[in-house]
Amino acid sequence: MPIRLNRRWFLLAPVALAACAPRGSVTLAPEADGAGTIEPLFVASARQPLPGGIDYANRIADRLSFSRVQVSVPPDRAPGTVRLARSGRADPQRDFLTVSTEPLADGRAFLAAINRSLAALPRANREITVFVHGFNTTFGEGLYRHAQMRHDFQVPGLSVHFSWPSAANISAYGTDREAVLVARDQLEDLLALLAQGRASRIVVVGHSMGAFLVMEAMRQIAIRNEASILRKASMVVLIAPDIDIAVFRRQMAELVGTNVSVYVFSSSRDRALLLSARLRGQSERLGSMSDVTEVADLPVTVIDLSDVGSQNDSLNHFKVATSPAMISLISGMDLTGDLVFRDQSRNPGLLEASVGLVQEATSVILTPITAR
Repeated sequence: MPIRLNRRWFLLAPVALAACAPRGSVTLAPEADGAGTIEPLFVASARQPLPGGIDYANRIADRLSFSRVQVSVPPDRAPGTVRLARSGRADPQRDFLTVSTEPLADGRAFLAAINRSLAALPRANREITVFVHGFNTTFGEGLYRHAQMRHDFQVPGLSVHFSWPSAANISAYGTDREAVLVARDQLEDLLALLAQGRASRIVVVGHSMGAFLVMEAMRQIAIRNEASILRKASMVVLIAPDIDIAVFRRQMAELVGTNVSVYVFSSSRDRALLLSARLRGQSERLGSMSDVTEVADLPVTVIDLSDVGSQNDSLNHFKVATSPAMISLISGMDLTGDLVFRDQSRNPGLLEASVGLVQEATSVILTPITAR
């Protein structure tokens, strides 16, 4: 039975940029330190690094490269928005900018830096959120969107940005799909590395085609019965997942019986996924399904955002990160909102109660459906 509800939440990827807009690249601006709020991000990139070690190309690399980045989130902006600097015209008051970047030599150095940062946090916040961007995304676009989400949703713990080599071209859907299939081993390697560290838990979030990448990596981990990874990577969040429903059922078949919780944010009004489905001769994708009974026998929780509006997302493809109402909901529900979901198993009335309070504050409607 659907529960009607309301409010703001988290996470990525510009599926279609305005045709005349320049594509996003990383802008290094140390002078932006102090202008806005600094958000630290660890980066694991499957892209080939560009000269200078600041930005990355749209080509696959032989191995992961690692870094630690500080992004300045500008003060003069609306929640859910990301403005990228134009060449030679960076504005620290309005643009997302990189204050510093520190290359980390290899996985060992990366994990050591992660562990030092975790040790400085309260025990309750020693968790890691890994974000995987979607189709048609440059490295800079994905990085700055991740910083926006971390800032707007007040994400606790550490944030790790996994960047796979999207061609960043609206006509290169097939190319991106192939890049995802190559990058799934590298995402699996990253999760295995993080599971060796001091994090109490790892939350893995994927948007659009990045959600397909997340599920493919998690499926491989489950097939190999990597119990140490599954114990820590215990929450998967799929935002507007560009996944065939039959494929998702196969992926989930390997995760049944593990302790991994899977949440799906969908919208029947997602124009990008409706187009993706149409190109395949289908009526819908997992992230645009209108009938929850198609996954009702799976241990997943579906949250329908069809009635949620977003001023900053004309395609309705990334409402979680761009809707001010969703941002209010998640930031108001104990940071990432995870505690609301997690406590639902112990107190089934908590989610409904929280949503009721939100409904009184906004006019946004969500429809969480627990299919168990």
